[in-house]
Amino acid sequence: MSDERRLPGSAVGWLACGGLSLLANAWGILSVGAKQKKWKPLEFLLCTLAATHMLNVAVPIATYAVVQLRRQRPDYEWNEGLCKVFVSTFYTLTLATCFSVTSLSYHRMWMVRWPVNYRLSNAKKQAVHTVMGIWMVSFILSALPAVGWHDTSERFYTHGCRFIVAEIGLGFGVCFLLLVGGSVAMGVVCTAIALFQTLVVQVGRQADRQTFTVPTIVVEDAQGKRRSSIDGSEPARTSLQITGLVATIVVIYDCLMGFPVLVVSFSSLRADASAPWMVLCVLWCSVAQALLLPVFLWACDRYRADLKAVWEKCMALMANDVDSDDESSLEGSVPPDLVLERSLDYSYGGDFVALDRMAKYELSALEEGLPQLYPLRPLQEDKMQYLQHAAGGGGGSTSSFLSSPSESSGYVTLHSDSMGSAS
Repeated sequence: MSDERRLPGSAVGWLACGGLSLLANAWGILSVGAKQKKWKPLEFLLCTLAATHMLNVAVPIATYAVVQLRRQRPDYEWNEGLCKVFVSTFYTLTLATCFSVTSLSYHRMWMVRWPVNYRLSNAKKQAVHTVMGIWMVSFILSALPAVGWHDTSERFYTHGCRFIVAEIGLGFGVCFLLLVGGSVAMGVVCTAIALFQTLVVQVGRQADRQTFTVPTIVVEDAQGKRRSSIDGSEPARTSLQITGLVATIVVIYDCLMGFPVLVVSFSSLRADASAPWMVLCVLWCSVAQALLLPVFLWACDRYRADLKAVWEKCMALMANDVDSDDESSLEGSVPPDLVLERSLDYSYGGDFVALDRMAKYELSALEEGLPQLYPLRPLQEDKMQYLQHAAGGGGGSTSSFLSSPSESSGYVTLHSDSMGSAS
């Protein structure tokens, strides 16, 4: 930057807002953890986004603000290595934030548009792999300017830390612009599809109370311990609330970070120079979006926890008293022998249905909707139906969570009610 006289005046504001954002996002993560006993992909991605905001304000933005304040002292010596670290961490976290928001919108679209496929595709593990891929791609691209991928005629770290993409180099600037632009566009499309599908389902439920809901599948062993499960449909209010939260996060990110970064990057590349207003715009937008995410989480009833619940969560974490049940892990999955390929009766009027663990069923057809819904046959007194199928071998024994006619054969327990099942 040729003129940085305006930057020290904003440095104190960056530090103050950054500290507040750090505390607010930490509270948001603890609040989500306190309200959700079972971690799901969406909650995991929300907490990852909040953690990314915390790192952004704690490392690159705080570093840049401190450097701007120290440069006012006559004994300050410029450090080129510190500038390289700032550029790498800032763009790593900027790209990670952009991709995380897009991943949120994609997972929500996948869940409401293809609910059965989403629940049978081990979305928990895919969310973990998505986050790993996001950070790997962001770090590799953002570390390249520090190791040589920059304009060699006038290096960005020689006199002051000029971190706008035009000052780093044309190749990095174009690549960054394409990644952010594509991610923003995909996030908008996924959010629009998720909103449309959610509203269509809401209208369908109001017009027809017998709209199909995805059942909950629970796998238990002979001792009654839950081994694995597949979540059922969300209640109408919860589904609309979560979709609205994701849509709000995407819109705010696009308005406060996505589009401003695209405008700044394109303007700097077109002029082949940067201006002080570009630095102020990018940094203040980064701080603002980090401050707003905890507000949105608090506004959502599903993730709003009181002080007592958060305190108990903190005590549990410090005491390592975390539930070790299989379903609480993001790596939990459906056992490989629970393969759903053969068609079954799609009736949903009963409370519980237990199916043979070794049998195969087909649920993918549910995504396209059912042309006709048939009433369920009258249930037994114990509200259970067992569909017996010949199962060879002595595979691992499981039993339904209500009762089992024989401990020698396994069952998958399906639970479904008129509103679905929400954990």
